[in-house]
Amino acid sequence: MKETTKGQRTRQKIIDCALELFATHGYAGTSMNDIIEKLGISKGSVYWHFKSKEEIFVEVITDSYAQWLAIIDRELADIDDPIEKLRKYSELFINVVEIPVWRITPETYWIEFEPRNRLILDTLFAKDDIILQEIFKAAIKRDLLKYKDPAAAEKLAWIFISSLEGMFEKIVLSYKSAEASIDASNKRTKSTEKLLKEFEKHKQYALDATERFIELIAK
Repeated sequence: MKETTKGQRTRQKIIDCALELFATHGYAGTSMNDIIEKLGISKGSVYWHFKSKEEIFVEVITDSYAQWLAIIDRELADIDDPIEKLRKYSELFINVVEIPVWRITPETYWIEFEPRNRLILDTLFAKDDIILQEIFKAAIKRDLLKYKDPAAAEKLAWIFISSLEGMFEKIVLSYKSAEASIDASNKRTKSTEKLLKEFEKHKQYALDATERFIELIAK
């Protein structure tokens, strides 16, 4: 039992360390040796738990995605109105940019992963599509949208999540610019404050855009 517990702690330590490096330097900018050096443990210990950097990265995303789904379940559970659920989902989606792991998720779209790992990631990300499709189906069923056919839920969910993901990537760039400015100066200069304002402005733009979309499809 002690060995298992120790092994679990080591595994989690690797995941946490890798997340910090990925969030700071990106997936491409982080090597397996970087992770090993920062951990300060033997190479063999790391490779006992993970065969590659890619495997660690997928585990980081998997672990964090479970936390994201728990947030969604908790925050949407007490909202009865499907339209309000869409608004809340948008707010949560845009604001997770300040959680380190979500600043590296855009990289998952252009990295060439092994087929097994790509399937794991695609299956995870598809969960958001399923959640949104159910919300749109409920909205159509209650006659809250201009669409009558329940089959339209799939199209609406695709447009909605694709728009959010595109805007999220732009917001990530704004956040990283502001974050880099703070790291470089170790204090908030006028330039830093300007970048932070831009970041907040872009988040608001995204929320305004999703609200406009909801207004266009709602009765």
